[in-house]
Amino acid sequence: MLKVKINKLYLAVSASLITSALSLPMVAHGAELKSTDEVEVIQVRGIRGSVVKSLNTKRYSNAIVDAVTAEDIGKFPDQNVAESLQRITGVSISRNFGEGERVSIRGTSESQNRTLLNGQAVGSADWWTNSAASRGFNYTMLPSEVVSGLEVYKSPEADIDEGSIGGTVIVRTRKPLDLEANKFAGSVLAQYSEISGETDPQLSAMYNFKTEDETFGALISLVRQQRNLRRDGIESWSWAKRDITLEDGTEYKDVYSPGGGGSAMFLQERIRTGINLAVQYRPTEQLDLTFNALDSTLEANNENQNFLWLPGYGGSQYTDVTLIENDQVGTMLVGGTLGLSPTANNILDETKVRNSEINTKSYDLKADYQGDLWLTSVHVGYTEGSGGSQADRSVGWEGNYIHSFDTSNVEDVRTSYGADPADGKNWDLGFLRYDNNNAKDDETYLQVDFTRPIDIAVFSKVKFGLKYRDHSRFNTKHTTDNRTDLGWNLADYSLSMPSDYLSGLGSDGTLSNYAITDSDKVRREGDALDWNYRVLKASTFEVEEKITAGYIKADIDVEGMRGNLGVRLVQTQQSTAAYVGESGSEVWTNDDRDYFDILPSINLAIDLDDDVLLRFSAARVMSRPDYASMTPSTSYNLETQTGSGGNPDIDPYRATQFDTGVEWYFSDAGLFSAVVFYKDIQSFLDVSPNLEIHEGVEILVNRPTNGRSGRIQGLELGYQQEILDGFGLNANYTFVDGEAKDADGNDTIIPGNSEHTVNLSTYYETETFSTRISYNFRTGYNSGQGHGYVDDYGQVDANFTYNVNDNLALVLEAINLTDEHTFSYQEKGVQQALTGVYADGRRFVAGVRFNF
Repeated sequence: MLKVKINKLYLAVSASLITSALSLPMVAHGAELKSTDEVEVIQVRGIRGSVVKSLNTKRYSNAIVDAVTAEDIGKFPDQNVAESLQRITGVSISRNFGEGERVSIRGTSESQNRTLLNGQAVGSADWWTNSAASRGFNYTMLPSEVVSGLEVYKSPEADIDEGSIGGTVIVRTRKPLDLEANKFAGSVLAQYSEISGETDPQLSAMYNFKTEDETFGALISLVRQQRNLRRDGIESWSWAKRDITLEDGTEYKDVYSPGGGGSAMFLQERIRTGINLAVQYRPTEQLDLTFNALDSTLEANNENQNFLWLPGYGGSQYTDVTLIENDQVGTMLVGGTLGLSPTANNILDETKVRNSEINTKSYDLKADYQGDLWLTSVHVGYTEGSGGSQADRSVGWEGNYIHSFDTSNVEDVRTSYGADPADGKNWDLGFLRYDNNNAKDDETYLQVDFTRPIDIAVFSKVKFGLKYRDHSRFNTKHTTDNRTDLGWNLADYSLSMPSDYLSGLGSDGTLSNYAITDSDKVRREGDALDWNYRVLKASTFEVEEKITAGYIKADIDVEGMRGNLGVRLVQTQQSTAAYVGESGSEVWTNDDRDYFDILPSINLAIDLDDDVLLRFSAARVMSRPDYASMTPSTSYNLETQTGSGGNPDIDPYRATQFDTGVEWYFSDAGLFSAVVFYKDIQSFLDVSPNLEIHEGVEILVNRPTNGRSGRIQGLELGYQQEILDGFGLNANYTFVDGEAKDADGNDTIIPGNSEHTVNLSTYYETETFSTRISYNFRTGYNSGQGHGYVDDYGQVDANFTYNVNDNLALVLEAINLTDEHTFSYQEKGVQQALTGVYADGRRFVAGVRFNF
């Protein structure tokens, strides 16, 4: 049975939603409103309650919106917020190390979608040294316990910040005056990661205070989560057309071949701590002041062990090659033997040992004053994402032996070496180098909005406002010269490879046992040395944006139809700076530009019947390029000889979009919906890979260029129903067809565009327990980041909750039950050109949730 509790709370939603929600059949499920002067609110708990609330948000919105609502205080449907977002029609996610990290909406790339916290920007950074600075939000920084709900706006409204072509995710946190006084909730959980074999604590707590007269409230949430993870993988990279000359002088032209590869094991200890504070003061019915603060820190110390085959490393040459013909790329190298180098070692056993930490902060103050006619809102705040890799130690152990690789098997690379990779005595220190990377992404904003009811023709309310944003993104990288004089041998610094390494991946010919580096010993001895850092100028850049926006929006409300009509005007002043020139003679160069956008929008919801809505929307939208794409800076890896860079001459993405849909609400927890959408993208970006020389090494660098045009069109189908008492189903399907042209009019890729996405979720709920099983599947897509084409991926997750009583529940969750692997390759249809196949393993979470 559904658990229902009546609390004397103010409902923190719009007046129209209050009216609608109180008229829904939720009242029939064991509760009725009291006839008092106070506002009474029905608080519905559990999975079904979350479904009903989410459908209410969708049904009574003016735009095309989907929502996810917390099942209870501090209990979001998934441990990871991105995992919950992927259950929404049209939304897909990219996973990194087994966790949902970034969100794509309707076939667009991650950076073409925005995530707002309570309607405002939130800063984000990355812990990995070579991560490209993206506008996409890193969801690993957002504790799910602080989230009360999510809204995904697929059609824009004029009062929502611009910057998205796919959609905008608005994350809502709770307000203290909407909760009971002295409310205390939290969880004590343990998470077991199958591959690492580690069990780690997941702790959260929330306390809410408010005065008896309900004029002041304060809510504080604390989260500390730890995860020790291991990811096993087989990698190769830098696939490109090359001229190959054998040791005997035989030449092959334009051979599609790899730049190297290896058997990789990644280990990381993630410690996420977060605090969320909300303070609300409502001294009168006219004035409401709300302050929100979020501070989330992720410590992400990690190590990456990789035994590499690197054609050309140390002066080695091919002595033999195996070529095939492939329709997509022509002549293709799938196997080769690498001969001895007469001058240097030609095999590399490399370890990266990193100390990394990133932080997200957000401080937001909002004041609402309701006058006789006008509601005036003032929003002021600051957000910052910062951090990176404080110490990135590259340790290279080398030897000189004949070796070979074979990529002819899909999801596998078979290798052989002239010396035992597991015997550390064979490998001497070739180099030890230290790097660090520091990024800062911050924004200060001021927003003023004015709203009042009107009665003019079909319009019932008008809202207009101004907003100013001062945004900057800075990135700097430092490096040292290689130390080659230490006389270290791997036998003195080695550990044994775990016996289950690459279990379920590769074949008998895949290297699964080699000497790995004792990272703690390298930290101790390497950190004790003297290091002279220098700025790596190629990877240092700064972006500044001063954005001024104004808008006006009028709500439409007549018999049988509602919606809004508006326009947003945006002026962007952009300044980018980076070092330009040959190595050793770089000059800090600034590029300034400004552009103006007029972004009209209309949203209509027409009542075809009491329970059937016809929706239509049209809008002009824009999205700014990634920060790393806007400057001529370059981020690269000398050993793998791969990198990515920017271009200060690229334009923003701009598009005109249309949506038409039907929604049938056949019960309070039942919905069938169908939406057709079309995006005409007038300015697109293409990615051009080119070989460049950095620090005397030939690097394959991907840089963006302006494309000609593109389109994205598709269909979304959604179905939700409570089939039997307590048993429900949620299913949706998205089809996306995307096409883009480069500057020469040739077909090119749309990054992040999966043609088919499917979500299936079933739940069963009684007064005592609830369970949910979810399946998510997306077809392959091009990452657009040099990693090539990511193959089809499907994942099964499950959740079980047993309610001991009204205040205590036992929880068991399973993530990636079927132990799926991620697989990527450089070109669609060329699966032998593997770039990575990884196993992240299953995860299991068990513990208790409390609510008093």
